[in-house]
Amino acid sequence: MIKSQFWCTVKTRQIFILLIFAWFLINIIQSLFTEIGNDEAYYWVYSQYPDWGYFDHPPMIALVIKIGTLLAGNTLIGVRLVVMILQLVYLFVLYKLSELKETRENVILFFLVSFSVVMLQAYGFVATPDSVLLFFAVLFLWSYRYYLRSDYSLKGALLMALFMAGLMYSKYHGALIILFVILSNLKLFKKNTFYYSVLSVIVLYIPHILWQVNHDFPSIKYHLIDRSVGFKWNNIIDYILNQLPVFNPFTLIAGIYVLFINKKGDLFNRALKFLMAGFLIFFALWTFKSRVEPHWTIAASIPMVIMILREAVENQNLKRYLYRVVAPSLILVFAARLFLMIDILPIKTEWHGDKKRVEDLYAFAGERPVVFTSGFQMPSKYRFYTGGEAHAMGALNYRNTQYDIWRFDESYVDHQVVIDFRNDTTGVVPTISGESVFNLKEVLHYQPYKRLEVIPDINNTPLSTKSVNEMGVKIVNPYNNTYNINHPSMPLQIYLVFITEKDGKLVRERLAAISEFDSNEIYSGETVSGKILIDLSEYSAGVYDVYFAAGTPGVYPATLNKPVKVTFE
Repeated sequence: MIKSQFWCTVKTRQIFILLIFAWFLINIIQSLFTEIGNDEAYYWVYSQYPDWGYFDHPPMIALVIKIGTLLAGNTLIGVRLVVMILQLVYLFVLYKLSELKETRENVILFFLVSFSVVMLQAYGFVATPDSVLLFFAVLFLWSYRYYLRSDYSLKGALLMALFMAGLMYSKYHGALIILFVILSNLKLFKKNTFYYSVLSVIVLYIPHILWQVNHDFPSIKYHLIDRSVGFKWNNIIDYILNQLPVFNPFTLIAGIYVLFINKKGDLFNRALKFLMAGFLIFFALWTFKSRVEPHWTIAASIPMVIMILREAVENQNLKRYLYRVVAPSLILVFAARLFLMIDILPIKTEWHGDKKRVEDLYAFAGERPVVFTSGFQMPSKYRFYTGGEAHAMGALNYRNTQYDIWRFDESYVDHQVVIDFRNDTTGVVPTISGESVFNLKEVLHYQPYKRLEVIPDINNTPLSTKSVNEMGVKIVNPYNNTYNINHPSMPLQIYLVFITEKDGKLVRERLAAISEFDSNEIYSGETVSGKILIDLSEYSAGVYDVYFAAGTPGVYPATLNKPVKVTFE
């Protein structure tokens, strides 16, 4: 009898090992044949410049990619290697957290449910902060369960602190995971060891806090302020629809069903319910403030998988649903993964074609740096695939990024560069290189201008739409180099940029001003005064939020300034 049970156990474990190895092998193949994604390339550039923080995220993903590339080089496998290994670890821990009886059916059920969560599969090979967040989320839940079962021991508290710090260093959403678990058990505040845990997390997180302070809190400003666009009905609709492909609609139905019928009262189960419901409700409310990216809720998949599995072993109706409805959906999940590897869809995605495009661009640019006027995606892919020098200017029609902290282009001063306008075709003759068409401008002597501060002497004075307006202006040069106003390749041009209505549509208007300054040069840290002439005869009266932006003819302007309210009359 003992021998029979032993072999049954061994066979069960063999099935688990076989399936998890198959999962890993699929991810390896996927990684080899799937081009690097937009965000992945960006995070790979992170890893080339290690720091305690970055504009968009904490530094854990940079560390993970750095380790992988040290082991396997700056290759697709190198970028994704550690992420794939981390998933093997947290899948094993997730299986243990499910506390299923060790049978072959339960092992198969575990992989069925886990496989069915679309983004859980994606983050098994795509290197993003969410991939690492899932790892630390599972280990944090494991440490929390240990903390409860060890009667709130100091060892359990310190383990929790370690994984809470991992969450916070992975993604700021990690704070929500911690918050919802704490809310599920307010008795934690009566435990002395809990305060040791909190204090330890704060100490471990100090380097990132100092990085934020030293860089004027760019992440907080971006995520909490700059991304706020106000209430839009589309945000709610998009949020609801986007959750379907994130979790797999059939698995999500099972998860919500279990969330409502689950009546288990133990503290760990309560934490699972708070975590799943908390993420879904929190980001539903967030839609009243801003758009929610689909993957922001992915941490809810961890408690969802555990609760579905625990319920399925006791609920035959749910088990039948998983086999008859969820299992067939795996065909669609694997089809989606196949589409990522093979470019057979009629629509363009970030996973196909960009490698060839940046190689065609490199063939034209050669050793000259390429400055992209918008977007962090293509300069990152350019650096990854070609090894060439590239920078994201982040013009006024695009947000700031980590490139605005790196400021690579300040090392290009007086060098030959190629400017890629991407979708801005104003006054640009298309350039053909290889199989690709670009909107490019070749510059003999580059001069950056984004950080110039334009200070208009507006004094709440209305501007006339019936005559040419004259206005005083000051230009502050924060660069280490002297700025040449009448530069031979990139002279200074002052623009007014504002939103107006044309043919019933709101459009971003860019108006060039005629300028005259007291000096041709602005020394580092100095200010030059002058005046600009503005012709508003083609515009309607009204109150506008106007950017006074530095630029150069033929290139979209850029500014770090806030818009100024100006009355046109």
